[in-house]
Amino acid sequence: MDEVTGTVVSWDGEEGWGVLASPGVPGEVWVHFSAVEGPPGRYRTLNEGEEVLFTWEHAMQDGFAYRAVAVTRQGAAAGPGAGEAEEDTAAYSSSLEITFDGPHAGADT
Repeated sequence: MDEVTGTVVSWDGEEGWGVLASPGVPGEVWVHFSAVEGPPGRYRTLNEGEEVLFTWEHAMQDGFAYRAVAVTRQGAAAGPGAGEAEEDTAAYSSSLEITFDGPHAGADT
């Protein structure tokens, strides 16, 4: 489908999905966070009332007849870091630091 301008009707940050509306689509459009453009590996979000550009397809999804395929945030909200959660939302995170002591006196090297 063609790209249309729309508005975020609702967004559930915990579930990672929401609803878009546009005069260019005959009904409300379901959207998953993975369809929102943003840095790979980061949680992407939308804000209720925010204007977006999106492409959509006919697809039954959670009671909606249409599903967003790609969503681009517009305006000031689309600047660097837009769409990223305020804090790291990864379910798992780890780090490793390795330090080496110098050779010990009398140790074979």
